[in-house]
Amino acid sequence: MTIQEVMKASPATVAPDETFGHAFALMMEQKLTHLPVVGSEGVYLGMFDLRDIWQVLLPKAALLAMDSLSDLAFFYESKKQLIDKLRHAANRRVEEFLKEEDAPLEVYPDMPVIEAVLLLHRHDGVLPVVDRKSRRLVGMVGAWDILERLR
Repeated sequence: MTIQEVMKASPATVAPDETFGHAFALMMEQKLTHLPVVGSEGVYLGMFDLRDIWQVLLPKAALLAMDSLSDLAFFYESKKQLIDKLRHAANRRVEEFLKEEDAPLEVYPDMPVIEAVLLLHRHDGVLPVVDRKSRRLVGMVGAWDILERLR
């Protein structure tokens, strides 16, 4: 079985010049945790995901001391303050959130499904399915896509 047989073709995507607000609304509307970012002609550029939203909501101190700060109980923000942070980020461009080191692994349509299983075991989430030659996004594959085919 190949990845092409289990992937979701034509997933929701966002362009790099779209706004954080647009991407956030699309993720909320479709209950997505990951939103592929595609450039001209559908070329895959990276992923906008929940971590980007958490980055906006978390205090700067937590982001700077990522590994050493394990408790934020001393820090309180109201619902209004958190909503204000989202509103403040709403006009930022999606491309600002793309970081090469955060780029998810990618797979190709002709790869065996077991390759995706291994990658999903090692790196939870979803995988972009990219055409080898054109670098165009052709789909997404996650755990449920594979498990549904095995029922």
